[in-house]
Amino acid sequence: MSTRIIGVHSGHDASACLLVDNVVVGAIARERLTRRKHDQGDPVECVNYLLAHFGFAPADIDLLVCSDWHDAIGLREDRYSQFARVEKTRRHHLLHAYAASVMAPAGPALVLVADGGGRRPPPPRGGGGAAARGCRPEDNGVAGMAPGWFEVESVYRHEGGRLTLLEKAYRPYYSKRYAWGSHIDSLGYAYAAVSKKIFGSSHAAGKVMALAALAPRAHDIPAPLRFGSDRAFGVNPDWLAYLEACPDHIDWDTPLAADLADAIQRGLEAYLAFRTRQLAQSHQCPDLLLGGGVALNCRNNGLLANAAWLGSVDIFPAAGDDGLSVGAAVMALRETFGDYRPIVYRVSQGASYAAPMKQDPQAAQALARLLADGHAVGVFQGGSEFGPRALGYRSILSSAADPVFKTRLNARIKRRESFRPFGGIVLRANLDQITHDALAGPNMLSAARMTDPARARYPALAHVDGSVRLQVVEEDGCLLHRVLAAYEGLTGRVALINTSFNDRDEPIVETLAEARACAAATGLAYLYADGAVEAVHA
Repeated sequence: MSTRIIGVHSGHDASACLLVDNVVVGAIARERLTRRKHDQGDPVECVNYLLAHFGFAPADIDLLVCSDWHDAIGLREDRYSQFARVEKTRRHHLLHAYAASVMAPAGPALVLVADGGGRRPPPPRGGGGAAARGCRPEDNGVAGMAPGWFEVESVYRHEGGRLTLLEKAYRPYYSKRYAWGSHIDSLGYAYAAVSKKIFGSSHAAGKVMALAALAPRAHDIPAPLRFGSDRAFGVNPDWLAYLEACPDHIDWDTPLAADLADAIQRGLEAYLAFRTRQLAQSHQCPDLLLGGGVALNCRNNGLLANAAWLGSVDIFPAAGDDGLSVGAAVMALRETFGDYRPIVYRVSQGASYAAPMKQDPQAAQALARLLADGHAVGVFQGGSEFGPRALGYRSILSSAADPVFKTRLNARIKRRESFRPFGGIVLRANLDQITHDALAGPNMLSAARMTDPARARYPALAHVDGSVRLQVVEEDGCLLHRVLAAYEGLTGRVALINTSFNDRDEPIVETLAEARACAAATGLAYLYADGAVEAVHA
């Protein structure tokens, strides 16, 4: 008899996951169904979606686990009354760690979780317990501070499906203290403060990371972070004061905006280089898994993947809070049902929408020909990806052979800021034609330095700092493999642009109807839809 678990996360980037034994059968973020980016609240739509598309009833589910975050919106137990067994957990960082463990190597690995903030510390057990964990109850009620500290960094050891907590840090929460809002002394909150100043949203960290490469370094900005050998970490008050003195909104195309982005990016990189070296040495374990929102910083991930003190580095595709539903389900499988087998996870996690059709054996060749002729093509096949990256199931593909392709994609199709780079796809056998760097996994969560010949041959892929985010495709007969092989045969080039299939400020498309509507709205002339290439009519 199989074990069936549903994991639910109801904070921002709400989601649900279905786990059958040790296989992640499906996972979906609420935003894909409601069409509101980073949507929060009880993801009842996601639970119903998983049950309907994968053929289960509530009575078939052994356990539903809710990630009840401290400020979860709309969490109501009555919405899950049809399930026989429902449990709640607030172990935010532990769930991130369990999600990260999906990518675990065969041997032991450290799991580093870092984000804006997770759960509050548990009540102290005996004298001095709270202070030993970095939480001082006497700080509650200090002027400018709301009661409570939050976990901001956690370190675990993973081996054989089991997680052991090694270290944890808590930091204070300051309610509405600054012009941009509340603050926690954490990597995530510091980065989000810059994101809010420049782009008006805490969800624009990826833009900040890309903007950092344009910095002229014309401003004397204090170091954002403070850290040292005693493992103390904090956000520099001088940097906070500098940021507070800046205008409430800073246009992204100004030197100040780029310099602020550069300062926080370099600060994050310096701290995590220091911290991971410290952890690898003190725990004698070089392999690393990253979790939490900070793990989506591709530039930092690329640096860590090539750090001499680390071995392998990998990241779960949904490393942010959308992945907490997977973490909740995996935690239940391990801790409640005692199943420690490796988790089976595939890139395509959503439902298939298209009616069965005869596959066109020439579709990959036709798609490659369109790309060689300079067309951008939407790709819709199978179930959607889980996480922020489109990995060939809900993608827009384009040639990278001319800078004009990047300009066209940003201005006319994606309708976004001109400085933003695009990810690329390449077959593993051809990876060394693009970069000699190691990557933090194959799923476009790692920036790599392009070789000089690659920058010249694929100028639309290269960011201004010469880096590229890459998805590495295995030679397994999948659509992307066949398209890349056909494209190489036609052009002699081995890499393509791969960007998410969505319009400006919209989530990635989920259904075929949404894909067709998005293609028409953004000016795509062609769409690959589950087996065949079709023309798009505006």
